[in-house]
Amino acid sequence: MRSKRTRILLMLVAVIALGVAIAPTSATAGVAVFKAPALRAFDAVTTVNERKAWKHMALIGDQYAIFNDRGLIEGPALIKKKWPFLPKQFTRDIDAAAIAFSGPKFRWRHTWTKGTQAIVFEDGGIVTAPIRIPLPYDGLSDINDGNAIQHLGIRGGSATTPFTKSFAVPTLPIFGEAILPERFRSDLDDFSVEIEKNAPKFSYYKGNERVIFDGRRVIELVNLDVKWPFLNTWRAGKVS
Repeated sequence: MRSKRTRILLMLVAVIALGVAIAPTSATAGVAVFKAPALRAFDAVTTVNERKAWKHMALIGDQYAIFNDRGLIEGPALIKKKWPFLPKQFTRDIDAAAIAFSGPKFRWRHTWTKGTQAIVFEDGGIVTAPIRIPLPYDGLSDINDGNAIQHLGIRGGSATTPFTKSFAVPTLPIFGEAILPERFRSDLDDFSVEIEKNAPKFSYYKGNERVIFDGRRVIELVNLDVKWPFLNTWRAGKVS
């Protein structure tokens, strides 16, 4: 019998393969032209499924916010006050962020990238000091398959295969390319992958929009000022 890890990796590979298939004509039909309001896009954003409840963390400038679809849970507040042990370069303008669970009680383990550096930490301190990565990522996502934390990275219109330690260079077509509106096929602000009902579900962020899709269809395409109106004051304000 295949292990859980093997099943997850096979599902991700299947979605990658779908990305180069021919999209059904109905996949992106009727999508409105996007016009961004005067709100700042996230520098980085990630999603976790904690005790069957979805939570998000977004980063803008030197601030972070943790929230769900109903409202704010924590922040907006300064990154350096929440995690005072972080090196100065990781206290603002983060390129990509990912979260996986580590240890008991759903302890968050963060992987952040900025330029050609990455850092891994938890609320209690640094797990892996800044290390060099082969190139900057537009987005990063983590999946804990029960045996190891699998990373997925994207840059431009390319994606990595799942990796655990050595940060990979994106060489594959972006996940789900064939079923996405064209604007979501490259240069994303960030993305997240979560396993729901034993299948991968992807969230892509760009500007004021988020698209959610699985291996077959677009599930949701929404403007973030409508989806999360409680973040609008923060996004519209002056963020240092």
